Amino acid sequence: MLRVGVLGASGRLGAAAVAAIDSADDLEVVELDPRGGLELANVDVAFDATILAASERIVDAAVAQGVPIVVGTSGWSAARVDALRDAGATGVRVVPNFSIGSVVGTHLATIAARHLGAIEIVETHHERKVDAPSGTAVRTAEAIGAVRAVVAPTPDEPGRGTLVAGIPVHALRLPGVSARQEVILGGTGETLTIRHDTLGHDAYAAGILLALRAAAPAGVVVGLDDLLGLQAPA
Repeated sequence: MLRVGVLGASGRLGAAAVAAIDSADDLEVVELDPRGGLELANVDVAFDATILAASERIVDAAVAQGVPIVVGTSGWSAARVDALRDAGATGVRVVPNFSIGSVVGTHLATIAARHLGAIEIVETHHERKVDAPSGTAVRTAEAIGAVRAVVAPTPDEPGRGTLVAGIPVHALRLPGVSARQEVILGGTGETLTIRHDTLGHDAYAAGILLALRAAAPAGVVVGLDDLLGLQAPA
């Protein structure tokens, strides 16, 4: 039985993680207080679903204690991940989105981006989501930027969206929406839209269980791509 220490169990993602773990015969939930001393000796893996300020402290504690950690907290930028790697951290998996469909959608976008010149991302979430753009949209833009250079079409026009890896990212916050991302690519005489909708938090269960059951990474890994056999195009 794998004992999973969940930090942030009262939040949306934390509650989804607890429900997913409770449904599994090989996993056991241990709810931990992120405001406490962060003693992780009694768990086999930690699951972080807090806020960024707490998450950084939690990850540092997990690395120091040699406990693998799956990070679902939003806000872990490429710079923060690189800083972890530079510090020699191991056993850390940062997951911007646990939805399998979202991960596949981002992968498809990296393929399409090699063939269509113009790219913009529109992401929509519920009105209570505090960060914008979302971690998923940032991850998608960075993944596209890793396979091809993107030159911002209008870098001096803030109304065109926040630039991430040269790609305009537009964030909408509306009631009645859970999560939606559209990657819109344009070519001569055509457009291609890769859209993913999350209809409920049960969409995250499969990805959460996949990440928790996986062997601890040797260093710091971002996303679920390696666990799904998805490799960025060369």
